Amino acid sequence: MPSETVGTDSPPALPEPHAALVVNKRDFIDRVVAATGARRSDARPIIEATLAQLGMVLSSGQTLAVPPLGRARINLERDARGGDVITLRLRRRPGPGEKS
Repeated sequence: MPSETVGTDSPPALPEPHAALVVNKRDFIDRVVAATGARRSDARPIIEATLAQLGMVLSSGQTLAVPPLGRARINLERDARGGDVITLRLRRRPGPGEKS
C-alpha cells in the first residue's frame, strides 16, 4: 500500500510583483487638459489647488469621499525621515462599463 503524504499541497500562486507605473504631475495635468478641453494655463492652478486640498484633508486624518475617485481613508500613518508616510485604503465603485 503506497504511503500518502498529507499537507504537501503548495500554496496558491501569488501574482507576480511588477514595477508601479507612475503618473507625474505634468502628465496628470496633460491628461486633465485633454479630457476637459480647457486651456493648460487655466486648468493648472485649479488642478494644483485641488491636489493640495486632497493632501491636506488626508494628512489631517479625515476620510475623503469623492466620487468617482472613491472613498479614501487612512489605514496607517507614521513619521519617516523624509516626511509622513500615509497608507490609504481606497474603495471604488465600478463605473459604467467597468467590471465589479
